[in-house]
Amino acid sequence: MIQMQAFVSEYAVWRSDAGRGSLLASLAEAAFLTGLEMNSDIVHMASYAPLFVNDNDRAWNPDAIVFNSWQHYGTPSYWMQTLFRESSGAMIHPITVSSSYSGSLAASAITWQDSENSFLRVKVVNFGSDAVSLTISTSGLQASFNALGSTSTVLTFGNVMDEN
Repeated sequence: MIQMQAFVSEYAVWRSDAGRGSLLASLAEAAFLTGLEMNSDIVHMASYAPLFVNDNDRAWNPDAIVFNSWQHYGTPSYWMQTLFRESSGAMIHPITVSSSYSGSLAASAITWQDSENSFLRVKVVNFGSDAVSLTISTSGLQASFNALGSTSTVLTFGNVMDEN
């Protein structure tokens, strides 16, 4: 039996909701990436495009990294992707996210190891307009997995249409 493999080439949210790289676009891309992550048995690679743009010669919007002769900066999509990059090469686990309103949530749970520790990372994307309280359940963790502490990383702006 032949196993399917996919390369998702040149994804990005664009047109009016994306602007020149809005938070709303990066939230949609993050929800999309959680779906790719949950299907990583088939999706082996994905690439954001376009990656670079000279601010003085924009042919396409949005781009992940903007530069000109005196500065460079990442758009919200760039910063969202750095959060995904920090936990690549992982094992996917089933996850259930319960909240008072879950219609605007996407989530994934993964574990990975380095030479000394095992890690669990739960990614939750809230592309709704309200903060929500969550109950998160996952399964498939090794019996030796111990919870030693947790951190939270939040990517947010004042308005979903904010750009850099």
